[in-house]
Amino acid sequence: MWPPDAEPEPDPESADGPRSGRTVPGLRALLPARAFLCSLKGRLLLAESGLSFITFICYVVSSASAFLTVPLLEFLLAVYFLFADAMQLNDKWQGLCWPMMDFLRCVTAALIYFVISITAVAKYSDGAYKAAGVFGFFATIVFAVDFYLIFNEVAKFLKQGDSGNETTARRTEENSNSDSDSD
Repeated sequence: MWPPDAEPEPDPESADGPRSGRTVPGLRALLPARAFLCSLKGRLLLAESGLSFITFICYVVSSASAFLTVPLLEFLLAVYFLFADAMQLNDKWQGLCWPMMDFLRCVTAALIYFVISITAVAKYSDGAYKAAGVFGFFATIVFAVDFYLIFNEVAKFLKQGDSGNETTARRTEENSNSDSDSD
């Protein structure tokens, strides 16, 4: 399981001393769990943050960096949602509507990436702009898949809630009818 079991402590009398490449156990708490990173949502968030970062770097390298802000903002938001989902902040902060925030983030990112990617590919001849446009199209697809999956989960949840309300309403109606029949 993640994080991997800690290696045994080296002998203090050993000539090698502690390994220089060892990580501090306290920093492992900041890493997302391996189970979350292997899930579909974890993979999508990793892909979103990776593609946003690559697109950001391409716009930084290009001659005119007019679209620099969007990939940077989407990278930061994707990393935030990655750690928020991994640390289960949605369970801790019940007052926020996490699925709606994530849905709106993905919809706006897909739309904006699509627009700036078309503009970057069509208007500019710089190779870095073309690369940013291509990575932007890939990011558009990943964000679109993410908001499609979020939409399906929310729709399924709402259907379950509606069927539960209908069942409760039917039972209440049946009970009121049976009470009136007994009079």
